[in-house]
Parts: sequence; structure tokens; C-alpha cells
Amino acid sequence: MASTKSLLSLLLLTAAAPLATAHSVIIQAVGDAGGLGMALGVDTSVPRDGTRRNPFQQDSTRFRGSARETVGETLRGGNNNVEAGTRAIMAETGDILPQVSRGGSIEMTLHQVNSDGAGPYTCMINADGTGQTWTNIQVTQNVPGNPRTSRNRDGEATAFPLVASIPATQSCTGTVAGQDNVCLVRCQNRARAGPFGGVVPVQLVDDVAAAGNAGNDTAAADEVAADPAAEARRMARRSLAAQVRDSHMRLERLRKKAVTLAEDIGDPDVLAEILEELEY
Repeated sequence: MASTKSLLSLLLLTAAAPLATAHSVIIQAVGDAGGLGMALGVDTSVPRDGTRRNPFQQDSTRFRGSARETVGETLRGGNNNVEAGTRAIMAETGDILPQVSRGGSIEMTLHQVNSDGAGPYTCMINADGTGQTWTNIQVTQNVPGNPRTSRNRDGEATAFPLVASIPATQSCTGTVAGQDNVCLVRCQNRARAGPFGGVVPVQLVDDVAAAGNAGNDTAAADEVAADPAAEARRMARRSLAAQVRDSHMRLERLRKKAVTLAEDIGDPDVLAEILEELEY
């Protein structure tokens, strides 16, 4: 028979389970063909320069409970909602979801809040926009971390690139927030208290893929090949997406340096050393 102490411990653990925190968030996503987005449930007003539960973890997604197999939950909003969440993303980022093509990629910025929001991450895709079934996709650039526990103390309050490939045969048939050809990309780590990560709505815009859905793959492929302007537009979209991603990463590095410098200046000993070096 279990002791009273053991039963009490079990009850405390059970009661505490729903209070587990979420420790990473996909704050930006860019498709290989342009567009801009982020994960469902993200609140851009949440600060990204700390690790505590409140406020820094409030909009991070955890795949537990009733949303474990679908689109996850956040501390602030509860279970994520694909329709409402996608509308919120579009209102925030300019009404254009990340635009992906067959054989292309989705390039994300993952903000690691604290130690168990680290990598490695696995990614998967849902083709009908419902988040009910998932197919694994390849991760080509991952987040550093312990391969067994997804922990990395050095990565706390830091943004990392996370890139996943869109399969060459991918179709996207979802209609979400008034947008057609929508897929959902879900990425998660291996943290014991998680998994943590996020779900990003994307839109398939590949000209050949769209024509293929209408039963005219060959004709569309010939048309794209014969139109140099179409290829030029595609290259321009990819260039813009790369510029947006690079600018964000540079700003994130500058922000982190500024936070570190502010902390150093607040330390009298460090400030004295800085002033001494300036005088020298």
C-alpha cells in the first residue's frame, strides 16, 4: 500500500501538470517564394529578452493535453485555433502567408526562451489545413541542443534559424482564413516537459503545382518555362524573403548585444573597467 507521503506527492505532481511551461516560439517564417508569417498563438507584444514564465513564456506552444496531436496550446490563449490564429497572423504580418513552392523550403526564426526550448527539432506538414494528420519533412538547418533532451542553457533568450524542406510532390488543399492552398508546418523539440515548438500556416503558390491540381501539369510547366518574367518574379520574391530573414537575424543579434551591454553598465565594477579602457 502506498504511503500517505507518496500519495500526496503524486497528487501534487498531477495538480502541477497543467502548469507546465512552454519554452520556445517560432516568431517569424518566410517562404522560399516570399510572404511572411509566424506560428499560431504568437503574441508580438511578449518581450523576448528573458526566461521566466511570466511574461516571456506566455505565447509559446506546447504539444500536450487535448491539442497534443494537432496544433498545440499556449499559456495565454489555451488551445491554438487554426482559423482564428491564421487571421491574427495575417493581420500582424500584412495579409500574405509564407509562400512556398514544391521542392522549396520554409525558413523560420525560432526564439528559444529558456534551456529546454533548444533543439534538435523535427518538422512535419499537414496538407489539408486541419492539423489532424501529419507527414514528416526534412529539416535542413536545425537549432543546437542536447539530442536526447533538447536542452541548451547557452541558447536561452536567443533566436535561431530553423529551415525545413517542402516535398517536391506536396499538395496543399486547405482553405483557412479565406486563403486557399494552405498547409500547416509543425515543428517540435524533444523536451521532456514539452514537446515545445509551433505550427506555421503556409500557402502553396508554385505555378506548376497549382496547375497540376487543375489537371494540367504539362501545359503549365511549358507556360512557366516559356515566360522569363515569371522566373524573374520568383527570383525577386526569393531575394526579398532572404533579405527580410537576414535583417531580422541582424537586428536580433544587435538586440542581444544591447541587452548584454546594458547589464554590464549596470554593474559598477564592469562600468569602471569600461571607463578605464576608454581612458586608455
